[in-house]
Parts: sequence; C-alpha cells; structure tokens
Amino acid sequence: QETAQIAIQSALTGHLVFTTVHANNVVDVIGRFLNMNVDLYNFVSCLNCVLAQRLVRKICPHCKRKATVTDELLEDSGLEPDRYRDFVFYEGGGCIDCNGTGYRGRTAISELLDMSDRIREMILRRRPGADIKRAAKEEGMTFLREAALAKVFAGMTTLHEINKVTFVD
Repeated sequence: QETAQIAIQSALTGHLVFTTVHANNVVDVIGRFLNMNVDLYNFVSCLNCVLAQRLVRKICPHCKRKATVTDELLEDSGLEPDRYRDFVFYEGGGCIDCNGTGYRGRTAISELLDMSDRIREMILRRRPGADIKRAAKEEGMTFLREAALAKVFAGMTTLHEINKVTFVD
C-alpha cells in the first residue's frame, strides 16, 4: 500500500512510473490497486495505460508440421468445432534443435488498456470489471486470449500452449 502511494505521488509530480503488478489481466490490475486503498481520483489521474503480457512457446521451425486437433480440444479452447475443424493447425514433432519438445523460443502476447476518459469515469464510479472490459472492447482493445489465438492462427504456437497461459471467456 505504501509503495503504491509513493508511485502515485511520483506520477502526479511529473515522473514517468513503470510498475509491475501480478494479475490475470488489465482489469484485475485496477482492482489490485483499489484493494490497496489508493486515492481513486489520484490513481486514475496519473494512470496512462495498463499492459498485461504472457510468454508462450513458439513451435520449432525445424520440426513444424500440420497437427490433428480434436473437437474436444477445440471446445476446450473456446472454438466452435464446426467452424475450425478444417483449419490447418501446427505443432512441433520434436527434433534435436528443440530437444524433442516441439518448441523453440518464446513470443509475447499482450493486452493494452489505454486510459480513455470513459474508462477513467467508469473506474471512478467503481463499475464492475465486466463493464470496463466491455467498454475497452468497444474502444478497440485486443484481449490476451484474442492475441494468443492470433498467434495460433498464424502458425506460431499451439492451442495447448495458449490454454496454459490464457483463459477462455
């Protein structure tokens, strides 16, 4: 709580402050600060944006191959089997370059909440997180899950991998 207050005071006096907060997504970060009993008006006044990120393993380019994806995995991933059954997914077969894992390297997925006047007002009014997420979506925010699925559809990672680090809404 004391550290949060110091960060807010520094930001209010013109300093650029970066901080890390452990949370599942950008809306949860706001909730974490509110639970620290920070002054709400000062908090939203100095907040520019909130970024949530995760790292996912990339499919090894040396052993990348087409993957068979079951309807069950599609459903577990929040995808409609009828729509994605014929989509070409990829996986790593495992080779010497990836030590048999099928993955080599990592890539970031992220979601960025840019603080608009509308979002600031919602925070001041202590609107539920679901309402803030809906407003952020309307303003063009890409959620972690959407960013992760984009990496899967681009053939960079797998459904198994993104299911470990993101949640299906």
